[in-house]
Amino acid sequence: MISLSIYCSTQTMSVAIYDGKILLDILNKKITQNKIDYLPLIIQKILTSNNIKSLDRILFCRGPGSYTANRSIKALAQGLSLAKNSKLVTLDNFEVYLGNITKKYDESIVFFQDFNNKFFIKLFCKRNEKFIDYEEKFYHVESRTLKKMLLEKVSKKPNTVIVSDHKYSLNKFNKINVNITYLSPNASHLANSFFNGYGVENLEIIYHHTYYK
Repeated sequence: MISLSIYCSTQTMSVAIYDGKILLDILNKKITQNKIDYLPLIIQKILTSNNIKSLDRILFCRGPGSYTANRSIKALAQGLSLAKNSKLVTLDNFEVYLGNITKKYDESIVFFQDFNNKFFIKLFCKRNEKFIDYEEKFYHVESRTLKKMLLEKVSKKPNTVIVSDHKYSLNKFNKINVNITYLSPNASHLANSFFNGYGVENLEIIYHHTYYK
């Protein structure tokens, strides 16, 4: 079964090809000026260079994040799905981190950077070896309130890990007895999360309001 994994963050766009769970190829490209214009080109490049004629599955994220970028990725995936007769599977951006936590923790807090020095944060608890929502909502906070909020959440649950792509913010916890994990996600991490049981066929983009807390 051939799968195409598509992942974009605020810094990088990434695509990967899998045969079953075996990674065949991955391409990463830095994003400039917050634009993903090159994404169709690197998808075409990875499909052509690996002689991929058909795709069984296309994986991509539905947010939260830039609504415009997520909508563009969704449209691109839908177009490819029609052309290649592929099944579409989505993950949310938090699940990309959750499926790559390797150590045993009871709870996790995932945060990742948005634009304008803000961060998305969400809390999770483990059930049957898989992280699920501890609470349904996620938070969208400014960097100046990030550390305080994280410490408040962690203090109530000691066997918790904080996972993020923002190394500078994680480093603030180095002198505190807090479990931290740095992860800079790409398309292979998205695929790995899918292989670890995350992902749905829901294509609805996760939208957040600027003032949503």
